[in-house]
Amino acid sequence: MQGWTAKWLLEQLGAELGGREGVDLEFSLRLTQGRVDAEGRFGCWLAGGDSSAFAPMARVLERLAAPEAVRAAQRDAVLPVRQGLAVGFIDGVPELRLYLHGRAPATLADDYRAWRWLAGGEARRSRYFFHYLPETPSGLRPSTRVPSTLRPAFEQLLRDERLQQSSGFWLREGSDGQVEQVDLAFPWCPIAGTLEGVRELATVLGVREDSRWRELPIRHVAVRVGEGAPQVTLYASASLRGAWPVSEAELQQRVREEALSFQREVEESVFRRLPSMPRIIGPEPAGLDAFYGGDVKTWQTVLGQELHYHAGLFDASELDASDEAMEAALRRAVTTLYPFIPEGSRVYDVGCGWGGPLAMWIRDLRCRSLGVTISRGQFQYIAGLGLPVRWGDAEQTLPPGHFDCAVLLESLSHIRDKGRLLRVLRVFSDRLVMRVNCQDASPASSAFGGTMHMVSSARLRELVESAGWRIRHWRDCRREAVPSVAVWHRRLQAVPVGEDRHLETLRAWCERVMTAPEAWAANNPLIEVVAD
Repeated sequence: MQGWTAKWLLEQLGAELGGREGVDLEFSLRLTQGRVDAEGRFGCWLAGGDSSAFAPMARVLERLAAPEAVRAAQRDAVLPVRQGLAVGFIDGVPELRLYLHGRAPATLADDYRAWRWLAGGEARRSRYFFHYLPETPSGLRPSTRVPSTLRPAFEQLLRDERLQQSSGFWLREGSDGQVEQVDLAFPWCPIAGTLEGVRELATVLGVREDSRWRELPIRHVAVRVGEGAPQVTLYASASLRGAWPVSEAELQQRVREEALSFQREVEESVFRRLPSMPRIIGPEPAGLDAFYGGDVKTWQTVLGQELHYHAGLFDASELDASDEAMEAALRRAVTTLYPFIPEGSRVYDVGCGWGGPLAMWIRDLRCRSLGVTISRGQFQYIAGLGLPVRWGDAEQTLPPGHFDCAVLLESLSHIRDKGRLLRVLRVFSDRLVMRVNCQDASPASSAFGGTMHMVSSARLRELVESAGWRIRHWRDCRREAVPSVAVWHRRLQAVPVGEDRHLETLRAWCERVMTAPEAWAANNPLIEVVAD
């Protein structure tokens, strides 16, 4: 490995990646017991729209005589999005790392794989799995994997409000499936010294006050898991502007400057535009998390195998619709929205239920989608299908990044502070697509076991427009949807009365609606609205 210096490796990267669009630079500082390792850890990322865009990365691997297994993995990457190459010097010996970010063909979920190797040696494989806070679908919380000496400080870091609202954690697993590292993601690049948890981690490690780490705009905080001395790694990254850096010191300086600029931009364009968090008085009457759980098989009996928990749209208004007509109507309720959801766009599904529509626009429109549900049971079910989903309260969380379209398919009525959520979505998305249950014949009130907070269609229009949206489509779909209630009512007769509060609330509601379906439909519109 003669000549494998930081400067030489940087030159090899620059020879192929310098001057290209879509390149990010990255470096990290490692905090160990009483010490800051501030040099010898850097890399870069290349973004692209197809496999041909990553030919420069293949040439870099050839220059570095990477193992054939590594080159094959890079060459055969499935639906590649970004690829990274980094180096970390360990006792003067460079360990190289290849990172492949792709997408799963069926679900378009992110897929992260990595390989590590020493020059002339074999590569070790690992995988990265991202989870939104607070936990994985199996119930694992990140602090449980952190060494006990660092856990109190790490838990302090987890309490960061923005982290809880909009981000999460990575688990790096080795080829044996064991967790090797826990990594918190801070996409808005906060200054390390402003985070109390980072300061506490440094204190526990006996690391002195040092501007190198305190003033670093960080993207990730990683903690090593398993045997060995505790280690905390702070990562910084930023887009490459201008010429390729000629030294590691220049790379670090330029990443710091660009990351600080990005951090200021995010503060101005996102966080300063957000309304304050909602002031919720008292608990949710029915407890939405528990209310919207339940036995999946029972709900499939009521809703159908694809678990669409929304009204179908029927061609005819007869109330004796068959199960086949119901399934077609449920699919039609989703496909009629397709003209408003651009193919291949990024979609945030607020109140995604059991994931029926989410699966459809991933499959049919190839939309990169993320669902959010307040129900832990629904979250676990959807995640079990491999679909991208997070568990959280839409009123207490933030969309994790920018989306082309926010969809609320009969979920807005569950939101207490509707105006605030609509203003939040205006910051994070370009388009709003909703179907909203409204109540026109009586004053605003709670309904459906206290879980739905009803407003009139006139009030809905006021809320949408006052949040800054321009309405471009508006129609009442209720008459097309009424047969859905009749089908649910019929199916529920085959389900024994039990203690599931949600199921029994739906049963009582269906029975009430079916006493006068036409009058109920006239007074309770189902408004389809699209706004930009």
